[in-house]
Amino acid sequence: MKKASRVLIIIGICLSFYLIVPLIFGLFALKHLKNATTKEELKKWGILSILFVSIPGGILMLCIPQYELISHENKDVDRFNPDVSSGLNTSQVEYMRDHNQINIARNPTNKSYLQIVLHNIFTFFNVLMFIVAAILLLVVGPKVVTNLMFLVIILFNLLIGTIQECKSKHIVEKLKLLNDSKTTVRRNGENIQILPSEIVLDDIIILSPGDQIPADCLILEEETIEINESLLTGESVPVKKTKGAMVFAGSFVVSGSLAVQAVKIGNDTYIQSIENKAKLAKQPKSRLMIAIKKIIRILAFIAIPLAIVVLVNEFLMKTHNNSELPIFPSSWGGESALSDAVFYGGTTIAYMIPCGMALLASVAMATGVVKLAQTNTLAQDLYSVESLSRVNTLCLDKTGTLTDGTMTVEDYLVLTSKYTNEEVESLIANYLSAFKDENQTSKAMISRFGKKEEYQIEKTIKFSSARKYSAVKFKDLGWFALGAPEYLTNDEGVLSRVEDSTKHGMRVVLLSHIEEDFDDEEKIPEKKKNIAMFVIRDTIRPEVKETMEWFAENDVDIKVISGDNIATVSYIAKQSGIKNWDKVIDMSKVAENDDFDKIVMEHSIFGRVNPDQKADIIATLKKHKRITGVTGDGLNDLLAFKQADCSIALANGAAATKNVANLILLDSNFANMKEAVFQGRRVVNNIQRSSSLFVMKDFCWMFVTVLPIVLGIPHVLQPTVMSIVNLFITGIASLFVALEPDKTRVKGNFFRNVFERAFSAGFYMFIPISLGITYFLIASIARTGGYNMDGLKTVFENGEIVSIGWVPVISLCVAIAGFIIFFDNCRPFTKFRRVLYGCTLGLVLLILYLAPEYFIISGTDMLGNTGGVGNIPSYIISHIPNNSTLALYRTMTLEQGIFVLVFAIAAYPLYRVNKKFAFFAIRRIFSSRDFREDE
Repeated sequence: MKKASRVLIIIGICLSFYLIVPLIFGLFALKHLKNATTKEELKKWGILSILFVSIPGGILMLCIPQYELISHENKDVDRFNPDVSSGLNTSQVEYMRDHNQINIARNPTNKSYLQIVLHNIFTFFNVLMFIVAAILLLVVGPKVVTNLMFLVIILFNLLIGTIQECKSKHIVEKLKLLNDSKTTVRRNGENIQILPSEIVLDDIIILSPGDQIPADCLILEEETIEINESLLTGESVPVKKTKGAMVFAGSFVVSGSLAVQAVKIGNDTYIQSIENKAKLAKQPKSRLMIAIKKIIRILAFIAIPLAIVVLVNEFLMKTHNNSELPIFPSSWGGESALSDAVFYGGTTIAYMIPCGMALLASVAMATGVVKLAQTNTLAQDLYSVESLSRVNTLCLDKTGTLTDGTMTVEDYLVLTSKYTNEEVESLIANYLSAFKDENQTSKAMISRFGKKEEYQIEKTIKFSSARKYSAVKFKDLGWFALGAPEYLTNDEGVLSRVEDSTKHGMRVVLLSHIEEDFDDEEKIPEKKKNIAMFVIRDTIRPEVKETMEWFAENDVDIKVISGDNIATVSYIAKQSGIKNWDKVIDMSKVAENDDFDKIVMEHSIFGRVNPDQKADIIATLKKHKRITGVTGDGLNDLLAFKQADCSIALANGAAATKNVANLILLDSNFANMKEAVFQGRRVVNNIQRSSSLFVMKDFCWMFVTVLPIVLGIPHVLQPTVMSIVNLFITGIASLFVALEPDKTRVKGNFFRNVFERAFSAGFYMFIPISLGITYFLIASIARTGGYNMDGLKTVFENGEIVSIGWVPVISLCVAIAGFIIFFDNCRPFTKFRRVLYGCTLGLVLLILYLAPEYFIISGTDMLGNTGGVGNIPSYIISHIPNNSTLALYRTMTLEQGIFVLVFAIAAYPLYRVNKKFAFFAIRRIFSSRDFREDE
């Protein structure tokens, strides 16, 4: 109930800001537009009217559900039964096109460019800050420009995120286009080649070895075809299909050529149903992103009600204590109680929400994206950089990940003394040249032995799944057959060797000499002589073993999840250097009443896994607090990708898996995952170190905002009181810290670490502000019996500083506190951090010596007293001689100088006491549940 109430409060406040406030100001602008008499007034109030009236409309449009225009299947469409020899005719094709029966599927796993742009622009944070900026500009006027720098930060943050996502989308689509080859269809009795997207329902498609099937099709001819369905099922062993069977989109033809009919296209295909499931699954987000958004939400939840209190308090103060000040501005930018109240209320929101932290994270992660691109690794979005760095359980697919999808001849054994090794190699090379169709087995053989055409070929018998062999008749040499040993021999010794090899995940083919002639291709003569057996294995990627050792050293558990048989998977895991390769289980034998959690946690190698089981395995691991990463290349990996904390796709994988993956290995090099981990560690560790510097100013400003309300005084401090800290420490220095190389493991809770450090540092920076204000009030009351807040301000005469107020004194103390916090944040010091700290401190001292006005005095006053932005350079140059003699600081009173000196001496001991007290207070107020990052 408490959480629901909090949500309702937030929604109500947001609606008031997003809809009511802009609408009120829009009506106010329209009223002025109606009464405008000059061209300038018409232009000014016209622009403001359009701006504020359109904001509520835009918000409402975003709230309206967006429905995609998709073509649904027309149940009344006429179906055709085209003859295999002729296919569809032109009129039938046009009929199907007219009824939207085209092989184009809506892609639920891929965002459009417009969706990417809108997703990055219309966030709660961005819209809130845009509205605050617009209200400040409208009510306060041009003098508020110096306090709107947060818009620049938001713009850069928006551009970095949008550009990276659009770039990733472009690369993924480019990869898809490279994989889209033309398909042969039969129309009007002729074979023509078209793009897969041009296929219509009931088209006759001609499949050949190597073709990717573009739609769900029905086999029409009697011949047998072998299909590789590894992208759908994960099993690399080809499946034989005969007449009347279905072949599914995304599969590949291994052997055989025949005609099929497209019976399901576009959104109705099996592959699309898996993608639709993936769309329904919740894609896990970056823990870093969750933590940053949680910090922003918390501060926004505090800032918005506090801003309303500040606005009301300031308005009442101004109208009560300063009767000469008008309530409403007489002109744009004019002084009034309302403009002052809106200024302090708006800056409360603007400076309590850490927009700089979001930019810092974006820049640090964008740098990681660039470095990953140099190793041919694509991060789909900025937050994907850190995803792999936290993984402690990595789930690998066998085919395409541990192996490269090809096969290699491991060894061969000559079984007869009549042939030497050289003669066998020559014989098999001539044998391979007899066939044009190439499956993975023949490709492996060709890679090892090559092709020769020294023997004259008289007859050939193509390989088929039914007979399990192929055969060639050479002139003067007779028939030779190559195929499955159990179909070519009864020799127990040979079959025993074959069994030993298959137990280790090998595939064995036997070369036999047929000692008599024959005509029946389906019945091979029994008189055969075994010549040689060839042992073939899946080709393990060369980089895999070293990478597996590195993950083991970094305490990452490896689990192999495959659709292949368990013996093959276990052998590949062993050869890849994976620990616990013998902890295997065949998932096809797991019953519903088995303890699934126990099975998952106690085994490392999973065979015969279907896509749903793979997703369930990932879900179980996450239930047991494991941070999971998944690699894969097929549609069978899609649901697991959506469940995992980090997903890694291969470039040659299915388009849908690449669309939803966090990382894509563009050259399918598994070793690049190490660099991805390093970049993620750099991002998380450095942002964790730097973010507290950004958030501390937000907590500090929260305390500064509350102080006048508690003391019953008007607001006099502007955010420029923290200019040095904002620009040099939380700005420039923390950016360099965020880009520092860091390969140490990610430790601790990001949200808790940032929150505790920032709260402690923010309160510490507030101490000199509260002490300065309190001392000024006490001294004023002691001297005059009352106080005048004008004593805090610096006095100017003709652009020259006559006396320094207490605001610059407080600014100097805040700068001292900021450098102490920065010192503690840099520990342990490295060579890079020593140089960075020294350079930052030296630069600030130089600026405070030469041109202190712009950093310790209100920027708004300084702009007004120097004649505007354009006169700043000449002003600085003309005043360097005076400032070089410390003329500015001579205007300080003795008590101001003593205050700065005393605080400088007590600053570090005060910091240690504050840090201990703040951490103790936070841990008493908040429970461990409040610091969870996954909410």
